[in-house]
Formats: sequence, C-alpha cells, structure tokens
Amino acid sequence: MLMPRIFSAAIMLIIFLSSMFLFSGRFFSFVIYIVSLLALYEWSKLLHFKSHEKNIFLVISLFFIYLIDNYLSYDDARSILIGASIFWICIAPLFLIYKIHLKNFFLSSLIGWMLVMPLIISLNYLIQLSPWAVLLVLATIWLADSGAYFFGKQFGKRKLAPSISPGKTWEGFIGALFVVSLFSITLTYFGFVNSYASILFFNLILLLSVEGDLFESYIKRMAKVKDSGDLIPGHGGVLDRIDSLCSSLPLATLILISPSFFGQII
Repeated sequence: MLMPRIFSAAIMLIIFLSSMFLFSGRFFSFVIYIVSLLALYEWSKLLHFKSHEKNIFLVISLFFIYLIDNYLSYDDARSILIGASIFWICIAPLFLIYKIHLKNFFLSSLIGWMLVMPLIISLNYLIQLSPWAVLLVLATIWLADSGAYFFGKQFGKRKLAPSISPGKTWEGFIGALFVVSLFSITLTYFGFVNSYASILFFNLILLLSVEGDLFESYIKRMAKVKDSGDLIPGHGGVLDRIDSLCSSLPLATLILISPSFFGQII
C-alpha cells in the first residue's frame, strides 16, 4: 500500500508543479477545473444524490466553472471568497457541533459548491500573484499534515474529535502548530516573506485546514464510507486530498490579494 501511495503522490506533485511553473496559467486552470469536477462528483456520491439529481448538480457545476473562467469580476470573486470565509468560520463549526445531517438536495448542492467553487477562485487568483504564493500556502498545509501525523503517532493520546475523526489527536494538532510556526519563522528569517506577522497568517491557514479535514470526515462518517472515492491509489478520493484547501484558501487568498488592508505578508 505504501508504494502505490508514494507513486500516486509523485505523479500528482509532478502534474501540479509543472502546471504552475512550466506551462501557462491556462493549463493550471484546466487542471484545477478537472480536479474540482471530480471532487464535486465524489460529493454527489457521498450525499447519495439520485441519478437525475447528480446529473443536474454536475451540469450546474460545469456552468458555474464556465462563468468563473470567463465572466467573474474582481468584486464578485472577492464577495464569494468573503462568503466562503464566513461559512468556514461561522457556519461549518455548527455542522460539527450539532451533527447536522444534509438530506435536502438543494442544501447539499449549495454546500458542495461552497466547498469547491471558492477553491477554484482562490487558486486562479493566487497563481496570478505568483506560483510561489500557491506553493507557500500549499506547503503550509502539507507540513501541517506531516507534523500532525508524526506527533500524533509518537505522542498522541487525547482525541481531538473522537466522534468525527478518531485518528486525530490534540498532540498531533499541537505538533502541526509547532511545525508551521517554525516554517513561518524560517521563511521570515531568510527573507522569503516580509513580516513575522506571517506566523499568524500561516497558523490561520492551519486552523482552517484542520476544520476542512474534520468537516469532510464528518460527511464521510454520515455517508458511512472511509474515503470520498478510490480514484487515487493509496490516497482515496480527490475530495480527500483537497478538503483542507477548500476551507483554508478562501481567507488566505483574501489576505494575500488585499495587502492595503491586511498588510503585506508575502
């Protein structure tokens, strides 16, 4: 199981990095659109959409991606990112606390779009800023996952959310905070970022990424499945790979594209 996981991760990394650094931004957007549609397809399966509901959901999703790619203005994009940030800060925690079930097709579809469409907008804007901005944000989440895994394995005893994701521990979470803080201090010390305020910025990304991971774990537990899909050998589904990005990138992008308000970080 380890070798397929490593091989899949290497292939995904090559495709993603080459789309950012070696080819045009259009190719990067194309990769993001394909990944997003696959994630939305997995969402429709997790929520047990009927056949006709799934078709309607995916057709509307494709239409939304077309609008984002061709007609989305800066003000509209910013409003969507603000709405997504409010969702993750204020609304998503209510689902986790009160174990709200998604049984209504309209509400389930709306939340599926709230997960994925702002992610598309975020990545499109970040790649316009710089491929390095995308890489820094993603590296933060990857390091957080690695730190949480290592510290959780070595020291984990107290469960973070036992009814939602029994494998996550408070020790793993503290380890992730430590790794991300060390990462941001190192970046600032060597001049890759402009301010030690980046410590707060990167840890904010971490906190939201954990919430996204827990939210998807809750949806999977509700659907009684281990993974969102089986498309990626050793990794599960596409949604399993991007859940942390869905929750953290909208606010991170708002901060990075609004330096006059939030202060220049990168």
